[in-house]
Amino acid sequence: MMAFLRRMFAPFVGVFLASVTLLLFLWVHFLKTSVIYRDEGVRYTVQEGASLHSVIHELYLLDVIRQPLFFRVLVDSRFNVHSLKAGEYFFPKGTTPARLLTQITTGTGMVYHEFTVVAGWTFHRLRDTLRRDTNLKHESNALSDREIMTQLGHPEMNPEGMFFPDTYFFVRGTSDMVVFRQAFAKMEKVLDKAWRGRESGLPFNTPQEALTAASLIEKETALGYERPMIAGVIINRLNKNMLLQIDPTVIYAAGASFDGTIHRKDLLRKSPYNTYVTKGLPPTPIGIPGLESINAVMHPVHHDYYYFVAKNFNMDGPHRFSTTLQEHYQAIGRAKRKKSRMEFFNNALIWHYFGRKVLPGIYS
Repeated sequence: MMAFLRRMFAPFVGVFLASVTLLLFLWVHFLKTSVIYRDEGVRYTVQEGASLHSVIHELYLLDVIRQPLFFRVLVDSRFNVHSLKAGEYFFPKGTTPARLLTQITTGTGMVYHEFTVVAGWTFHRLRDTLRRDTNLKHESNALSDREIMTQLGHPEMNPEGMFFPDTYFFVRGTSDMVVFRQAFAKMEKVLDKAWRGRESGLPFNTPQEALTAASLIEKETALGYERPMIAGVIINRLNKNMLLQIDPTVIYAAGASFDGTIHRKDLLRKSPYNTYVTKGLPPTPIGIPGLESINAVMHPVHHDYYYFVAKNFNMDGPHRFSTTLQEHYQAIGRAKRKKSRMEFFNNALIWHYFGRKVLPGIYS
């Protein structure tokens, strides 16, 4: 009887063992085989509130997961992996199913985007540029400037100049308030360190006053070596109770009405920001100063200069510094004459004429 039963079930046992062996082979092959074959990898976004089964289905439709049944078995074989981390992921070539599952359930391997705060920007421009970044969640759009500062814990503070110029990294869907917090916290840290390390005798009562002076320097020159020199001029004029007469403050005071040229009406505009009519520093920064400008204010070059003018009126070029008003007027005259010569002898026009008129005659 036993021999008969063995003969009856032997084929079934053989089939069962063969099936188990095949399934084990397929399972090991599934675990070891990459689901990403493209050299450039695959980007995929797990939406907020998505379920694991919906993600598996989407990845199946995208031809990333080719054995959804095995993948569900993989999910069920693990504990505490059913909660997804929303965000944009990058799956590199060679990613295995287990690695993919680990990524989307732990948040590793997310794609990071960047946003750069540029020195010299006003707070208005910072807000406008953030608003146009499509990778951020724009929670600040409905907030006023004061409400933004309230969320940062400083409702009494004017936001101008208070966000450090640097590159900040984030994952898709991050609130823009995170960028505000990071940039604000870094400016607080940098300013505090610079203030504690400042030289003695500076005419600033608070770190914010020093930051305001730094913003004037940031707007006046793009040349690092000139910043401590301009800081020295500002400090000399403050110590003498002179009008600072910084052109960028005139532009800031004009606001949206500025047409690209400083007119007499702009110079005479009554505004606490216009340093041509109001003595002392403006009430707040006029833009975001960079680290070089902040350090220049805390460690200025000491000299006898009270005036400076951009050579040939090129705002991106170097300045000529003067001790007396007479020297300053002479420097202005030289700058005007040089600008006039540069406009008359236009190199681009000369080479255009030479190429179109002279060369054909030489080689004809």
